[in-house]
Amino acid sequence: MPARKMAKDDVGFAVSLIRSEGWGHTRVDLERILDLSPEGSLVWEDEDGPCGFITSVRYGHTAMIGHLLVSSRSRGRSIGKNLVDALLDDIDSMGVESCMLYATADGGRLYRQYGFTDSVHELVAVGLFLKDSERKALESPCSPLGDDDLAELVSLDAALFGDDRTVMTKRLFREFPEHAFKLERSGDIAGYILGRRTPIGFDIGPWYCLTDSGEDAAVLLDAALRSLPCGGRVDISPFASNTHVPRIIARFRKYRKAERVKLMIRGEQRYTSDSDKVFGVTGFELG
Repeated sequence: MPARKMAKDDVGFAVSLIRSEGWGHTRVDLERILDLSPEGSLVWEDEDGPCGFITSVRYGHTAMIGHLLVSSRSRGRSIGKNLVDALLDDIDSMGVESCMLYATADGGRLYRQYGFTDSVHELVAVGLFLKDSERKALESPCSPLGDDDLAELVSLDAALFGDDRTVMTKRLFREFPEHAFKLERSGDIAGYILGRRTPIGFDIGPWYCLTDSGEDAAVLLDAALRSLPCGGRVDISPFASNTHVPRIIARFRKYRKAERVKLMIRGEQRYTSDSDKVFGVTGFELG
């Protein structure tokens, strides 16, 4: 039975499968993915109903693959491979030039069969466990992002990411404006940070700083942290090669050990080669 497009009626099934794997993504997360790319996700059915799904979000000529899950009752029947085949056929037919994903070890082996290779960039996943005393109360040079900043924000994001993510940037700002801040130098945005609530805390990203100062990136983080409730976990995902990040997180007394995450790509590379400007990538397409 061929794969079919995922619809909102499939979200309940997808969330139950996600929960069975111990992941934290919610109905809101899956519905957001479908809103961003209504044609980008697929479901596989057998005689007993839906048994697997794959999600993706497309930004311009770039696609990001997110979830790939098959129910335990249906594993060993190449359903995951069939879903990848169908999704990549769709992606190729749309003229996508770059397809990216964050890969587990098992997923990496599968995706290499399709021509995915390790990106020049590697992510480091860090979870900060924030204490109230670590939320600096000093006067900040940062200010809240506003509607008038969105055009400049979208332009900066496109230059750093390598494609047009207008739909993602605007959606993130509209949903969580209270966690969006900018740092200006000479009247232009020199850095910005966005954040969102998640089932386990908060995600920070995109978090970019165009100056060469790690201190500028740190004050952006402080601005975002002050907007959060006291306590809780804050996840950031910088590039492993960013030289400023170790000093920024060193002041936190408690944080989860950094985990390396493979960014894999099929086609053209994305993201700026200057990794010191990228402090946190977004994971909207993953939920």
